[in-house]
Amino acid sequence: MIYRSRNVIFSVLLVTVLILSGCGPAKSAAVLKDGNREEVHRIAVFPVFNETSDQQAARLLREKIQNALYFKGYPKIMAQFVDETLNGEQVKEPEIQDKAECSRELGRQMQVDAVLYCDLQESRTHYYWLYSPLSVSAVFELRSARSGQLLWRSSYSTIKRTYGLSKDSLRLKGAQVYEDAIQELVDQAMKGIPDSSEVLG
Repeated sequence: MIYRSRNVIFSVLLVTVLILSGCGPAKSAAVLKDGNREEVHRIAVFPVFNETSDQQAARLLREKIQNALYFKGYPKIMAQFVDETLNGEQVKEPEIQDKAECSRELGRQMQVDAVLYCDLQESRTHYYWLYSPLSVSAVFELRSARSGQLLWRSSYSTIKRTYGLSKDSLRLKGAQVYEDAIQELVDQAMKGIPDSSEVLG
């Protein structure tokens, strides 16, 4: 009887939380410049600028961006090659914050057409009684490796909510939706980048 009453109370509270919290709004904004779009054939993915303490999210973001570009027809430029070029003697203490200059320098060294930057702005989980929201957000930029100019920009954020009776349950369910949230960021952002002209024929 006590167990049944507990389930009823939990169900009522869960419905209330769902009504009050909604389904987790996702926000997106993108700007795409048309000039020279067809000339971009090779894109190097820069290491993620991580404004959070979540190293796993930064690593996953970069991997998923590379995969997304590959499936759009762009050849995969290995992260190790990008990092070695960035840290090597060829690129002497690049001004990371000066994205235009850094894009030109990297483009010259690696013979790519564009450099994609990603800024991971948020990746955090809060634990409340019965539910836990996971919030992730990132900004994506594509810059010409010839001129350094901004070709495309997109920002996206999402919230994944899990529900449970204990913190351990919430942690387990949170781990299950974690990678889905990162994948959603990439999927939504990459909609703004056209398929490679080599794929389009």
